[in-house]
Amino acid sequence: MKSLQAQIDKLAVCAPAQRIELREPILAHGVEAVAPLAALAAEDPELGPSVTAWLEVLAKRDEEAKTPVVAALRTLVSSSQEDTRRHATEALGRLGVSVSASRARRVTAAKA
Repeated sequence: MKSLQAQIDKLAVCAPAQRIELREPILAHGVEAVAPLAALAAEDPELGPSVTAWLEVLAKRDEEAKTPVVAALRTLVSSSQEDTRRHATEALGRLGVSVSASRARRVTAAKA
C-alpha cells in the first residue's frame, strides 16, 4: 500500500476525473486519513466538495473515524470557501449532527 502522504500529494495535483480512483486507497487508511484530507479541503477550494463527501463516506463506514470526521467537518463549516462550507454543512446533516444556528446562518447567507 502506498503511503498516505503520497496518495494525498497525488490527490492534490491530479485531474478531477482521476480523483475518484484515489478515494478507496486513501480511505483504506481509516482515521489516519481524516486530518490530511481536511487540511487539503481547507487549502484547495477545488477539492473541498469531494473531500467532504469522502469524509462522510468514511464516517459512515468506520465508527472509529466518525468523531474525528465530525470534528473535521465542523472545522470546514468555517471555511472561507463557499462550496466547502455548504458541502460540510450538508454532510454533517446527513450524519445526524447539528450545526450551530450561527454557523447555519453564515452558510445560508453565503448562498444568497
